[in-house]
Amino acid sequence: MDPLRKQCSSAVKMSGRATVAQRCHIGLQQLEALAATTHGFLGPNKRPKFIQDEDAGDAVLVSSCSRLLEHIELDGSVGQLLHEMIQAQQKVFHSGTGALVFLAGVWSRVALECLNRGITVLDIKTAMRKGLEVCLEVCNQSAVSVEEVSCQKLKELKPTSALKSENQDSEMQNMDVKLSQNLRLTLKHSRHFNSQTENTQTALNDVSRIAQAVSHGCDSSMRLVLKACKLQSKITEDAQNRSLDIQKLVTCLIPGMSEEESCVLRGFVTLLSAEQASVVRRLQGQALNIALVNGDLCEKYRHVGFNRPANIVHITDRANMSSVSLEERWLEDALRKLHELSIDVVLVSGSAGVKLKDRVLGANVLVVEGVKSSVLNDFSTRTGAIMVSYVTQIDENCVGRGVTVSPWRDFSGKNDLVAVSIVTVSTSLVTAVICSSVSAKVQSLEDQFWSCAHRLHQALTDGKLLHGAGATELLCIQQLHQSRQTEMENPQESVVLELMAEAWMDYVSTLMLNSGSVESKAEAWTAIAHRMRLYKEGEAISGDTDGAGVYDNLTVKSEAWRRALDLVFLVLQSDTEIITGVSEGEHVNSELMYL
Repeated sequence: MDPLRKQCSSAVKMSGRATVAQRCHIGLQQLEALAATTHGFLGPNKRPKFIQDEDAGDAVLVSSCSRLLEHIELDGSVGQLLHEMIQAQQKVFHSGTGALVFLAGVWSRVALECLNRGITVLDIKTAMRKGLEVCLEVCNQSAVSVEEVSCQKLKELKPTSALKSENQDSEMQNMDVKLSQNLRLTLKHSRHFNSQTENTQTALNDVSRIAQAVSHGCDSSMRLVLKACKLQSKITEDAQNRSLDIQKLVTCLIPGMSEEESCVLRGFVTLLSAEQASVVRRLQGQALNIALVNGDLCEKYRHVGFNRPANIVHITDRANMSSVSLEERWLEDALRKLHELSIDVVLVSGSAGVKLKDRVLGANVLVVEGVKSSVLNDFSTRTGAIMVSYVTQIDENCVGRGVTVSPWRDFSGKNDLVAVSIVTVSTSLVTAVICSSVSAKVQSLEDQFWSCAHRLHQALTDGKLLHGAGATELLCIQQLHQSRQTEMENPQESVVLELMAEAWMDYVSTLMLNSGSVESKAEAWTAIAHRMRLYKEGEAISGDTDGAGVYDNLTVKSEAWRRALDLVFLVLQSDTEIITGVSEGEHVNSELMYL
């Protein structure tokens, strides 16, 4: 086991040991204990954690639930389920994991409390599912359109310093156009804006205000996202398509430089070794041919689904075949293929063999490894190249044309790497170069960038947003209290809904504490209770709170809530069917809970 992972695993086990009791729904208690370690990641002012291995001296900085669980050894089934659920959320939305984990923890506590009160598992699941439906209905009813958000930001809110400077940047002048009183915004509820030519600049301005609404305190990262959006629009020169295309966006991480050096560039920018950069300098200024390989560039690679035939006997009429290995023959065939087709650049989604990389340097062929599939697809579209699984499959029809390469910046004095730009004439790819003088912080900055990009993209996709800073959750508390007052077939539902409302109060109070609006959780609970009393006296809870101007994604929040409850139900059902923590021969009948 990796020492770093081992130490982190021990830390989590120790943190949960005091709260995980024996012989009683251990799975739910483990889930609650794991979730408690991530409370500092909720809200805009995240508290990063340094995970350090004292023996090896290695350390990593994490500021999200997904990164934390990546660096600890989750040898239990509950931890693995939680990790898989977070990965599923992160893969699609790149945000919402903090809320997912927090709710999974507090809803596990709700289920445990219900069990302690004698409520059956079936009634717990029915009532909690009803409570979630009530909250989702609150989201649907309280959601506001992006048009309203844009107008609200224009009328009342001042941009933060970073975003304000972005609006004043010479590159972003088109995003600073004022709306006339009679101008109707023409944002469509689809993936892209579809507006008339006369409203093109207005659409860009709308993107800026919506980005400000979902920046969640990550102003510098959102500034990069806005520049990427502007650059994509400038490249496409399409007046009817003004939005952020996530599939045409990539990142390049450069540690050792100031964060102010971060920028966006047209094309595909990546870090290469000094030897590869020398090839780039020799190829600079030429129109180059390109090949795209979807897989590893080595002799032993086989595509997914390949089944190696069994019981095959090779027969030859040569007396001695041991002098040339299969790898050497494959290497010669690959080099001959690249030379015959005059291929200058090879982009590979996987890795390339060491011997091949050494040999192509002398042949002035640039091989770039680890290229994302979206980048390969763009180069395929722009150059006419056809992706192949094996280099030996390349023929004249698979070769793309019109690629240029050039060194962008030389970092060989610091880390022996050179940033290189690979572009085509019509490429719509944009690379966000993310820099930090603290190497351990670069990964967190990249995560922030992708979170901002996906929040903006999802806002434009949904066409609706939810009030943030806990405002929507306060409405959920209000509605859950109101639902308890209605007649119910099962009186146990009222107890479950009350406990779910308390869980939401825990969520909002933690959010308020982490954002700095209160000094303690007790103060936050008092403020929330005061709002609830005002509601009971007839005053409705407004969607606007102290965090006015902060908005969340409708789909992201809804999916995070659903995933959290699904996870709790899965663990609850597993705990019900499998009695854990009881050794054979132990006399613990009095402590078992029969369901």
